[in-house]
Amino acid sequence: MLTVHIHVDESGDLNFSPAGSRYYIFTAAWTYDPAPLANDLNCLRFKFIKDGHGEGLSSFHARQDAEPKRNEVIKVLLEHSSWQFASIVVEKRCVNLSIREPDKFYPKFLTMVLRFIFRGRLIRRTAKVLVYTDTLPFTGKQARAVGSTIKAACRSDLPSGIPFHVLHHRRETNAWLQVADYCSWSVFRKWEHGIVGEYDRIKARIAAREIAPMSHGDGRIYY
Repeated sequence: MLTVHIHVDESGDLNFSPAGSRYYIFTAAWTYDPAPLANDLNCLRFKFIKDGHGEGLSSFHARQDAEPKRNEVIKVLLEHSSWQFASIVVEKRCVNLSIREPDKFYPKFLTMVLRFIFRGRLIRRTAKVLVYTDTLPFTGKQARAVGSTIKAACRSDLPSGIPFHVLHHRRETNAWLQVADYCSWSVFRKWEHGIVGEYDRIKARIAAREIAPMSHGDGRIYY
């Protein structure tokens, strides 16, 4: 039985003003064989701890990791070929005011990257889909709305009869959320700052060029 494991992460902030990030990135990394890469990342983390460079290292986090540590993480990522990732790049200043609240913004754009996988990247014999997110950056009604919308997208876009589960894990407990974080951060650095070093290294695992949905909108810029 083939099970695809899809791990979702995002980069940017939800400040819709000139003071916030220009872009918001949704990224999904997926694999049918999660254990080997996860094990190697855990081994790398223990190596850093053993060598005295692991104080507070409960997980890898691209924005916080120093460059030598990032280089080692990316090296491990590229040693494995049984995974891919894809990203949605949202230009925030083009987002209509009516969909800026998290319970509307997240479902609208996060589901686009899931749809890309569901409608063209699944192996034919896929028998189960598991979607993982980090703990959501909000709670209550907004979090429930986002979770419900992800499940609705799975029901709508997955081939009929394929069961699925949506799981919210802390990044520290799931090495693959750290993989998605590294991918999302590299895409964010490229678009937000024009820095492509990490992106150029990791792009060997990109399934398709980044999708920029706002480029197909009405062209209105709100700030």
